[in-house]
Amino acid sequence: MSRFKPFIWLIIIEFAALVLVLSAAYFQLPIGCPFKAITGYPCPGCGGTRVLVALLHGQFIEALMINPLSVLVIIFLLVAPAWMFVDCWRGTKTLQRVLMGNWPMWAVILIAILIVANWIWNIYKGL
Repeated sequence: MSRFKPFIWLIIIEFAALVLVLSAAYFQLPIGCPFKAITGYPCPGCGGTRVLVALLHGQFIEALMINPLSVLVIIFLLVAPAWMFVDCWRGTKTLQRVLMGNWPMWAVILIAILIVANWIWNIYKGL
């Protein structure tokens, strides 16, 4: 059972985060972005809660229009528990290697470009 500890912790953390976000959305709590409050500009992750709500309502295109990067992050967060479960089952650490690995420079540059492009998109839309 000890090899499944990381999987169990991930599930607990993701479930707690999901309950917090959905509660905030359901009760329409005024949760704002600290970056936007200070600078007046949206951060690359602004709109993530609305993306989650749109995805839960099956509105995939709307979610992509709100914040494409958040859609990718949410999909990864859905895949990560299954990936970690398989790693725990097999006794491997492929997810950990992907997250903590030594990424090639082209991948780091590509990710940086995607984040900046998403940020420009958020600013352009006036999110």
